[in-house]
Amino acid sequence: MAELPVIDLSPFYEGGSDGRRSVAREIDRACRELGFFGVVGHRVPPDLVAETRSIVREFFELPIQAKLEVRTPDRRSGRGYVPVEGEALSATTRFTAPPDLKESFSMGPPDPGDDPYVRFEPSGVAFSPNVWPDRLPRFEPTMSRLYHALGSLADDLLVLTTLAFGLPPDWFVARNDRPTSALRVLRYPPGTHLGEGQFPASPHTDYGTWTILHKRPGRTGLEVQALDGSWTEVHAPEGGFVVNVGDLLMRWTGGHWLSTLHRVTPVDSSDPRGEVSLAFFHQPNWDVMVYPWTTDVVERPERAERYDPGSPERHYRGMSVADLVFGKYRASVSVAGEG
Repeated sequence: MAELPVIDLSPFYEGGSDGRRSVAREIDRACRELGFFGVVGHRVPPDLVAETRSIVREFFELPIQAKLEVRTPDRRSGRGYVPVEGEALSATTRFTAPPDLKESFSMGPPDPGDDPYVRFEPSGVAFSPNVWPDRLPRFEPTMSRLYHALGSLADDLLVLTTLAFGLPPDWFVARNDRPTSALRVLRYPPGTHLGEGQFPASPHTDYGTWTILHKRPGRTGLEVQALDGSWTEVHAPEGGFVVNVGDLLMRWTGGHWLSTLHRVTPVDSSDPRGEVSLAFFHQPNWDVMVYPWTTDVVERPERAERYDPGSPERHYRGMSVADLVFGKYRASVSVAGEG
């Protein structure tokens, strides 16, 4: 059974070059062994996280018709509300499972501007307009503030990535000056009956570079699969975040860092209103081509059977951010009848 390492980022911010290298080594070790770790000592204001969780609760407790008012008709954009069973994450892997028993709301870049880059394909999909519930005026500004705060944390993690691999410190700058990241908030409703083979969130890997997840401490049903095939429960650190490697970063690192299968299984929530999670998915510029930056590419036969043949996780040919991320997203909603 794997245990989630928890990494204090304080030396990155306060310890000079030695502190930064020390944190980078810890992250490198965690990403090679599990692909998941916890972070504390970050610079995301705790009151902002608490405020977001509160307003997210208010949103999910609205009547279903009110939530459906912010369900976009064009699911390509990944914006707005997705009801229970509106997505099947397992469709992006070899696993087969019914649509997931969760509901979500997603936003993209809150202030993209009007440059042609953000208005035309392929980037236009990633910069689609956000939609907001009129009934909750605090929802948009609160979500946007958290989006920017977690985007800054993701930028710091990219700096640590360059340190871990000896890349130039500005390696990501030109590839990340128009990021296409998404903030998704989720609720796993209480008291729901799972169908045969159904999960609150079925087994999957994440699509981008870094995922930054806020869950309450304790048992929440999040499980990751270690290299030996065993599933282990992940508990979020008090006052911190759970961070994991996505498919893009696994590709860039030539498989040395793991984009790990994970899932959410049912638990008896301490909150009768159900479990709430806040998930930030960092994605760089939509038109960036992703190749391994090392010739020492790692194929992992112990993981091969978990993915479809020819999938990006196993083969490291060049692929754009748009094709990889949007391709997997489209697969997940198409199976659920949303594509």
